[in-house]
Amino acid sequence: MTFPQQQSPIWQQYPVAPPKKTPNTGLIVGIAAAALVVTGGAIAVTVALVTGGSAPEVDPDPFSAQAGDCLSADEDAGSNGAFSSSAVRVHCSDGSANYTVIAQLSSSSGSDCNAVPGYEYGNPVVYDFTSGQSRELCVMPKG
Repeated sequence: MTFPQQQSPIWQQYPVAPPKKTPNTGLIVGIAAAALVVTGGAIAVTVALVTGGSAPEVDPDPFSAQAGDCLSADEDAGSNGAFSSSAVRVHCSDGSANYTVIAQLSSSSGSDCNAVPGYEYGNPVVYDFTSGQSRELCVMPKG
């Protein structure tokens, strides 16, 4: 008896192409992020070495300060004029920083620190007696 010749199964007749490789985008992004971190760190170290590791200097003029900046002023000055003339802008990390600026106002517009949110009645005000401009700084004790 003769048997008809059997055909191979269909999956053996047509070879399947190997799957396409997907690029390793995760690896590429990871390497780029690491390079960015290393570069940023190198820049920070260079800046610290060049500036001697200290914070950059600030303009000592108290009226260069904005809300959130710090001042050093003589708490026992006795008068607004003496208090205002003793005020200098300093880094908030400076040990002599004893006041924080809440706002800078133009006195000629009738502004008053009492209308500034966060200002408490009785806190000192720094007046600009030297430049001829009508400016004042609303401050609160740093704490």
